[in-house]
Amino acid sequence: MKHLIKIISTALCTLITTTSLAQYAPLSGSGAVSRTALTHSNLMGNTATLNDYSAFAVPSNAANPEHIFQGTLTLKNMNKRASFVEIGTNLKSTYTNPTQLPAFSYQFIQDGTHIFPVKRGLLSTTHADWYYILEPGRVWKETGDYGYSRVALPFSLQENGENCTHNGVLSFLFKDDGSISKVAYQIASETCQYFQFNMWGLSDATYTPKPISGAINLIKAYEAEVAARMPVKPISQLAVDYPEAGLNIANIGSEQSASFQTVFGVAVDGTNYVGGCNTRSGTYPYCEVLDLPSYSVSKSVAGSLGLMRLEKKYKGSQSTLKIKNLVRKCSGTQWSDVTLLNALDMATGNYASSAYEVDEGSTAALSNFFMVDTYLKKATHACAYPRSSAPGSLWVYHTSDTFLLGSALNTIYKSLAGRTKDFYTDMLVEDLWKPLKMSPTTYTTARTIDHAAYPFTGYGLTFHHDDIVKIGEFLNKDKAMINGTAMLDTRLYDEAMQKTANHGLDAGGVNSKYQHGFWAWNAASTDAGAAICASEKWIPYMSGYGGIGVVLLPNNMVYYFISDNKEYGFKTTLLELNKIRSMC
Repeated sequence: MKHLIKIISTALCTLITTTSLAQYAPLSGSGAVSRTALTHSNLMGNTATLNDYSAFAVPSNAANPEHIFQGTLTLKNMNKRASFVEIGTNLKSTYTNPTQLPAFSYQFIQDGTHIFPVKRGLLSTTHADWYYILEPGRVWKETGDYGYSRVALPFSLQENGENCTHNGVLSFLFKDDGSISKVAYQIASETCQYFQFNMWGLSDATYTPKPISGAINLIKAYEAEVAARMPVKPISQLAVDYPEAGLNIANIGSEQSASFQTVFGVAVDGTNYVGGCNTRSGTYPYCEVLDLPSYSVSKSVAGSLGLMRLEKKYKGSQSTLKIKNLVRKCSGTQWSDVTLLNALDMATGNYASSAYEVDEGSTAALSNFFMVDTYLKKATHACAYPRSSAPGSLWVYHTSDTFLLGSALNTIYKSLAGRTKDFYTDMLVEDLWKPLKMSPTTYTTARTIDHAAYPFTGYGLTFHHDDIVKIGEFLNKDKAMINGTAMLDTRLYDEAMQKTANHGLDAGGVNSKYQHGFWAWNAASTDAGAAICASEKWIPYMSGYGGIGVVLLPNNMVYYFISDNKEYGFKTTLLELNKIRSMC
């Protein structure tokens, strides 16, 4: 057996080192690191502790690793040395088994000092509560590790059927021959308004070295992914780069409480200025791959862009087709005159209450739409609302309407294209996300757990902050064009981006509109202080549950914030950014 492992190990080293990719992102340190947490002794021992995340970061004097990881990492006995502490909530008992990680056995490939999972995006598991999202990490050497190489791998748990996302990192030591320490893991942050916790533990593990088919191409794709990210600077550098603006950096992102803020940033002139990435245990060390849930930002990104792309690609009038003819469960007469565009606008005329988000927050919606996981159950609730006003006349917030839109988009797309795949995979991932060089994390979405596997459409996407600014710049600065080609229906795009006189339906106030899956706010509003603009100026933005916003500014900037304390404001930040360039 040892002889076989040595042969495999030698083959792996030959496979990697004979390519030009072997020294990707090399380290210059000697490996002499003064480490007090997650030491060799800790990782070989039996006691798990909650550490500051700096223990998972690449230290300043780290050296290049001596070993190559390529094969399968499997965790065992994960509950043996595990701890779980709920933070500020009391919901653990309402879940099935939230304190234990799902079964873990996944393939990883090392590229110099980087390591990444073969499978990316949202990974379904057999666990009742959690799916995995695995992200790229780092590999390095420390002299105190007695000849082992050290790995840190970012990962997230996303709630099964929901978008609640808990971010963590795991770490371990390994050698080419399959020797491996225990795996330390911890979660100490999330974007989840209703369920927050710290989880940490020390799991037994095995490493099975094995050459992975297509490894070199996968490495090239990973390096291209990293190279395509927008350059990043800390948010404090914005004041340095634009000294004439006289910025007060403390005002940017100030509307969201720091302790509930996952990340925020501003994309301006080709640079992504990033703030936040704080946790309850220090700064998250791999902010560039921190998993960020969309919640209702998906209504804009999946629902709206899905319909706009369909209209553009097939040059028809799909937006005027009727829901009743496309969604089997919506057989009632109240759906006979409701168009896809009505569903996108959440103006179907079918609702129980027109009061602000009363239907959305009802027990019926929670129990029969959000908490069920099959297409049939979700569609049954979505189609059951009675006719209460004329379609297109009144905005009533229903995530279920956007779900019906996604169902209809699938039906139309398959009939037009003769494809077995769905609109999200073919028209958004293939036509938009990949050309925009977004991360593979965006290639998947939460879906119903049945044969249909319908995209949720109204929520369920996951981003990196780089993905958010790429979508934002595509819609804003690039005017929905890729390499000079318009990718979305011009009329729908112009209306959603507030480029026409039609600003949409009132959405919760005179200074708030909703148009084709996008919100809009009037910058001439004097709500919460002085107006930004002297005359009416509607600014489009995307918004998600808990405190998520992506604001598309008229001065070619994108401001985004991901938080979970139900704080949605951004006026103070916009007043500051207006000093760089006027948005009026």
